[in-house]
Amino acid sequence: MDFKKTAGRGLITVLTALFLITALTGCSMSNRPEKYKSYVESLITVNYLGTSDEYLEMTGANAEDAQELYDSNANRLADNLIAYYGLEISNDETLKPLITELAKNIYSKVRFSVSKAYEKDNVYYVDVTIYPIDFLNQTHDDVSSYVDEFNTRVRNGYYNSYERGEYEHEFAEGLIEILQSAMTEPSYQEPITITVKIIVNDDSYYISDEDALAIDAAIIAAPDSSGTTGETTSDGAASDGAASEEATSETPAE
Repeated sequence: MDFKKTAGRGLITVLTALFLITALTGCSMSNRPEKYKSYVESLITVNYLGTSDEYLEMTGANAEDAQELYDSNANRLADNLIAYYGLEISNDETLKPLITELAKNIYSKVRFSVSKAYEKDNVYYVDVTIYPIDFLNQTHDDVSSYVDEFNTRVRNGYYNSYERGEYEHEFAEGLIEILQSAMTEPSYQEPITITVKIIVNDDSYYISDEDALAIDAAIIAAPDSSGTTGETTSDGAASDGAASEEATSETPAE
């Protein structure tokens, strides 16, 4: 019996549901605008880069809860990568930690900046500029070549003596290596600027779920449906290049 799985052109969901938003209190109205920039910076940091001392100091949040949310974000990205590349490793205890480590490595490459707060019609805003991490497109050619080579070995009978779990492990391990290697010099797409509204409610302030979702959606670039990749330029912008067609991986006959 032959099995096939898609490698590299599924749907990857971003971690919008887990973005932690904490309202700040205790700041006088006179000095609040000075803190809006730091507040939004710390929100992004705690969600994608791990616990921030500034965030904990500003919000009074629990360090363990903040770390747990960051870990949950990384685990969810790991699960999305498993689904995106069609990996079948649910019973492989050694590979899930490797993919979670990959997810944290991806998030460690987040590039963003937050402007000073400015007022418009009695409402304060900050502009968040994000360079979307383009690793899905950046690695597509290498992943496709890897799958082609893997399929050749399958057709030549190289894996005929493998158990299903061994086969899946070897395929996933090689894929993870490609993705981790790309993170040493990640590509980014053109920057996206998101205008974030500061919502003031009596003695507290926060950002909306909608703005948090917009930030989250910009962190990782979506796969290019046209099959092009992005290459990092000197200023981090992306340039287009041709990519190979979608590849599939075939398991040995059972």
